Amino acid sequence: MTKTEIKKQMAAVPLFRGISIEDLHFVYRRIRKNSIANEVDSGREHVGIILSGSMDVYSVLPDDTEVRLSKLQAGDLFGICNLFSSYDRETILKCRSDCDVVFVPKEEFRHLLMSNGELMTRYLRLCNDKIAFLLQRTENLAMQSCRGKVIRYLLLNATGSSGETVVLKDSKEIWAKSLGISRAALYRELAELREKGIIRIKGRQITLLKREILENTVCGTNTGCDLDKLSG
Repeated sequence: MTKTEIKKQMAAVPLFRGISIEDLHFVYRRIRKNSIANEVDSGREHVGIILSGSMDVYSVLPDDTEVRLSKLQAGDLFGICNLFSSYDRETILKCRSDCDVVFVPKEEFRHLLMSNGELMTRYLRLCNDKIAFLLQRTENLAMQSCRGKVIRYLLLNATGSSGETVVLKDSKEIWAKSLGISRAALYRELAELREKGIIRIKGRQITLLKREILENTVCGTNTGCDLDKLSG
């Protein structure tokens, strides 16, 4: 990929759209599928800009368990939330496919932000969106029961005229990691919900047949409701 092609793709990234980045210094890397991406390159901290491909972001718990937080794709950035802080959140970025990534030194990225009010506003909006997303993820992971986590996900991601259909974008293994539960636990909870006639599963599509029961099950913090009583 030529420097001209790289700058053209960078200019199309929503954060930079309409912003002059001609003088921005960067390093281009092609990172292979299943490899780990890192915001530190050649001993310097960088902001990573994904031009193509996608990555999974995992948080590492004290017991070394990896919990999938989100998915990044073309146009997304990483290493951006701690630009003005020394706090380093331990995360792992695994490439789902081959990725074209541009690395911009953080000190240069900070200078660009400070010199452009519109870019700073976009940056703050991006940080706000990330905070809102992580708060929702934290609420879900804080739920004590596997059932509560599964049902909460189904309710939050259901679409359709009555909010009755969930189409899975990833495998059930990745879904389980995003919930912080084992794949066996996920299959067990789905099987029970299906046997009770509360959901229907067809491939990657899950239909909520009795949404009200699911809503009652996660009322407040009561995630241990008896499905036998609720579905009867």
